Amino acid sequence: MNAMLTITLMNHTFEIPCKEEDKAQLIEAATLLEDKLDEMKTLRGESKALMVALNLAFDLLQLKNDTLQYCQHLDKQLNLAIEEETQDKESNKRN
Repeated sequence: MNAMLTITLMNHTFEIPCKEEDKAQLIEAATLLEDKLDEMKTLRGESKALMVALNLAFDLLQLKNDTLQYCQHLDKQLNLAIEEETQDKESNKRN
């Protein structure tokens, strides 16, 4: 069942429909956004919001790239381990 979550950012109040299980994460996201907005002291209004959005989007893409590289690294390690195990089994069959 959907619940309504009230969040205030930059003096604007938003009523957000959300699932009950998503509520805590949305509050955490709003808190993160508010913290990032508070850190941006030199800009105001729309410019401030856009700069924070750009920084968060950059962080998201960086995390996505780091995760992809790590998954590729793990895939490579897994393939090497499988290859070694296969070679060991073939070697044991010959003996």
